[in-house]
Amino acid sequence: MIARPQAGTYAPYFDNYINQVSGDNPLKSLREQILGFKALLSEVPEELENYQYAEGKWTVKEVVGHIIDTERIFCFRALCVARGETISLPGFDENEYVAHANFKNRDLYDLIHEFGSVREATITLFKSMTEEEFTRQGLANNNPVTPKALLWIIAGHHQHHETVLRTRYLESIL
Repeated sequence: MIARPQAGTYAPYFDNYINQVSGDNPLKSLREQILGFKALLSEVPEELENYQYAEGKWTVKEVVGHIIDTERIFCFRALCVARGETISLPGFDENEYVAHANFKNRDLYDLIHEFGSVREATITLFKSMTEEEFTRQGLANNNPVTPKALLWIIAGHHQHHETVLRTRYLESIL
């Protein structure tokens, strides 16, 4: 059991993601998301991997790439804070990251594999932290943050985007 993070240990913007996580064990959620996400994406026909549900929206592969990029960034933040970093870590513009990535031209299979590798590293990182590291407070994008909060945010961010994939992208094509 890992209690939900308290207000003030993360930016209020992330409440939406934290509230997406059911139960009281975000590490278990992260593990369960691996198989479920891989199964979901394995059902996407090759000709629909670059499907967008509306003009200007990301493709299926771009959503997957965004999940991977964001998880890496949040893990970097968690590592920095856990190790005692005192400067505010930079924010990022997810739209710019996707625009400058090559997700559309990559194989979905490779993105699925990369997701699994990143997720395993995420789980290993958080399992390695002591209670003191896990609850140490730092700053990201000039907002308070703890590794504990970032763990919950990673699980909820993934859940949010998986739900979007299911309801706005794949429901009509699968």
